[in-house]
Amino acid sequence: MVARAAAWRGSPRASSKREFDRVLGYLNPSKGDVFYDLGCGYGGPCIWAAPKVKLAVGVEDHYYRYLRAKREVEKSGFSNIKILWDDIESVSYRNATILYSVIYVGFGVIKKIHRESKQRSKVVLYGLPPYPLKSEHLFGHFHRLVTPFEKVKDEEEYVLNYLGGKYSSMRKLMRSLDREQVRDLKAEIEYSDENWKSLKT
Repeated sequence: MVARAAAWRGSPRASSKREFDRVLGYLNPSKGDVFYDLGCGYGGPCIWAAPKVKLAVGVEDHYYRYLRAKREVEKSGFSNIKILWDDIESVSYRNATILYSVIYVGFGVIKKIHRESKQRSKVVLYGLPPYPLKSEHLFGHFHRLVTPFEKVKDEEEYVLNYLGGKYSSMRKLMRSLDREQVRDLKAEIEYSDENWKSLKT
């Protein structure tokens, strides 16, 4: 269930190398790409992405996780990794071409990514993409979006995108979520017009 899977997102080791390698297969990174991991934990995805990209940037606001990530990067021997002790709502995404997150990313961060990242940047999120953004289901709970973001035409399209084309309904999707996720999704639906307009201004 989505609710059970969401609890895993708070772990500093939330991304397994096996799953992340599968994500990279969909992203097809190049040596010109700048990769960002939002909420990087101990820095695993940055270390795994480093051989394939120009620069890997991890953003972590938990001080001790940030220090651990710095140590892990030092041990890795890669010189093209930068770990930032910062909030994902404050950091600049102007150089980003690939963004990855297994933590919840709300509309404030989505607006920053939309406005600051390079055109056609690839964004991979774990769990529900903010409504009303159009996404592509990759596998499991991973979804890909591309900047500039596109809008779904209705709730049905959002659910079909999220579930990878399987028939369902918003009601069934809501039943698979925990209380906090239901609250967030309902708020995003209620304010979807305002949120979408804010991306364009």
